[in-house]
Amino acid sequence: MTEERDPPPKLSRQQLRAQAREKHDAEGWIAALEIQDRALQQAIRTAIGPRQVTRAALEAAIGVSLVGTPRTIRGLRKT
Repeated sequence: MTEERDPPPKLSRQQLRAQAREKHDAEGWIAALEIQDRALQQAIRTAIGPRQVTRAALEAAIGVSLVGTPRTIRGLRKT
């Protein structure tokens, strides 16, 4: 039986712009997005290393959209 969840509240334009400007290093993004998948964690560390990047730059570097994260990303193998 699946549990239905309420959709997350819609962010304001101001909140979305602030999110777009937010920068983190690899460990910061892993923590901020609550990523549990070890393969995705390693992909993030490899792609951006110690650099501070925005979410858009992170998504471009790993080639995966992180909208709705945390969730399983298809195409990445679990270790």
